[in-house]
Amino acid sequence: MNLTNTQYNDIIRGYERIRLKNTHDLDSRIAEVYEKVPRIREIHDEISSLSVQEVKARLLSATSDNTVKEKITDLSHEKQELLQKNGFPEDYLSMHYDCNICKDTGYDGNRMCSCMRAKVINILYEQSNIRELLNQENFSFFRADLYPDDMIDENLGISAHENILNVLNSSREFVHNFKDDYQNLFIYGLAGVGKTFLINCIAKELIEQSYSVIYMSAVRFFDVLADASFHKGSSGTQESSVYRDFYDCDLLIIDDLGTELANSFTSSALFQCINERAIRRKPVIISTNLSLGSLRDIYSERVFSRIASNYKLLKIFGRDLRILPSLR
Repeated sequence: MNLTNTQYNDIIRGYERIRLKNTHDLDSRIAEVYEKVPRIREIHDEISSLSVQEVKARLLSATSDNTVKEKITDLSHEKQELLQKNGFPEDYLSMHYDCNICKDTGYDGNRMCSCMRAKVINILYEQSNIRELLNQENFSFFRADLYPDDMIDENLGISAHENILNVLNSSREFVHNFKDDYQNLFIYGLAGVGKTFLINCIAKELIEQSYSVIYMSAVRFFDVLADASFHKGSSGTQESSVYRDFYDCDLLIIDDLGTELANSFTSSALFQCINERAIRRKPVIISTNLSLGSLRDIYSERVFSRIASNYKLLKIFGRDLRILPSLR
């Protein structure tokens, strides 16, 4: 995921504002406590003085003074008791971070934090205009009434209407349990039955919960991987960055699998991606017009096996919604 320098700097300045606000809030809490419990100010001053003594002692003798350490520990315990006695939370005098992983810096060590990755993806979605699409294609606008009661799938043994209600329920459960329950979805059916619309519904819900969602058509997905693999620089930085984004985002969506030009690269790349995300327990949603048999024929037995065993299969059937007069 590539940002312009301006976009990157805007994110970094945003973190600076967050840190400044949280520091100001901490200063306000400290002032409040000092006013209500003056003894805590005295304790802070004593701990600061003792800490200086301990450093000096260590520099002079290369050992620490256990007596000083014990005094600092006793004072810290006294402070916590006073906080509790006066109705303050235990962490009231500690810094409160918006993100405890990166401490509001955007980076966990030398890796981009998940909170920053969500900001990056949010920017990319804004500039790709997909947000406008998601304003129209979400669960609020999904019309189960367009799936007829008189169309029965012989294998499932239920009507298109009953089936779509089951699919919607599974999709909402996927969103609701996303944080705690690792699951993948494989949504299949003929063209025009609402697969992409359903995926957009799921994507919107999770994006609004600040999860990082990468949504790509299969054609675009394989084009990006091919470009990164075959046109990488000498360091391989571009390739590693692209694959890392696909491996690490909270949810990867591959829409319309089978519309790309299938070859040995696409089969290998697909398996590598879904296998790596399975190892990391990162969910994937795949939609396709292909039957399960065609999936095996085109992408190999191992891809089929991985999907059949690790994905919840959701079949959608019904009329071609693209040609219904009510949707024009």
